[in-house]
Amino acid sequence: MSSSPQPTSNAAPVVRGATAKAILKLTWDYPVYQPETKEVTEGSTARSVQRALSREEAMKAIAGNDPRPLLVLRECKVCNGTDDALLKGGVDNEKTFLLARWFHCVKLPVDVMEEDHPFHNAFTLEQPEHLFVCSADGSNHDPLESDTSRVKLWESMKGVIAKEYKGKPDSSVKKIAKIIDKMDVIDERYLDLKASHDAILEKDGPDSRKLAKFVKEINKCESERLELSQEIEKATQLELKRQANAKEIADAAKKNEL
Repeated sequence: MSSSPQPTSNAAPVVRGATAKAILKLTWDYPVYQPETKEVTEGSTARSVQRALSREEAMKAIAGNDPRPLLVLRECKVCNGTDDALLKGGVDNEKTFLLARWFHCVKLPVDVMEEDHPFHNAFTLEQPEHLFVCSADGSNHDPLESDTSRVKLWESMKGVIAKEYKGKPDSSVKKIAKIIDKMDVIDERYLDLKASHDAILEKDGPDSRKLAKFVKEINKCESERLELSQEIEKATQLELKRQANAKEIADAAKKNEL
């Protein structure tokens, strides 16, 4: 008995508006370590000597003053300057971008593969992994590769979030996704209104009475976008355990002083 063919989806990919694209865009940091300069014996000129930091030193330099967990991407010659290591063609990547809102996203250069690069020891595998997620101090390190399934990547990201934040991101991710859908509707309406406004302006001039209606509706769209942006910021707010612990320690210290 022959098996029936599996159904295939012919659904067109979602085309996001400008506002949604901006929200879903990852913001990367590019840390640079400045080594101490040392005087050389053959002259008075000081020069810096590059060396690989210990993993603890490297993670401290990479994290900086940002207490959020880290998502670290090692650039390669193939995907240099892109987010290809996080993305897969034909696969929904929006959840990756939304989960990344709770991470300090860092890109390290191609030459981090060199053994004397300051951040070389940030990677734990003999053949350095393409990307990893971890806590700000380097603990809870989970090495990943560019061919890692999206499900595995999401599980790793949510696992670190659960360790570092009070609360889970699942409901926030769903809420933000719905808000982004609303943003697309507003963006489309805004573009239609703007096109009509500009057409009237060109045809009838700036004194046309018809313009006021469109200006009012355009302003309404902008106001709605602002409100939705504020909702996204509110939904993104999860309390870091590290910050909470630091506050508890500080409060306890104050009590001891009394």
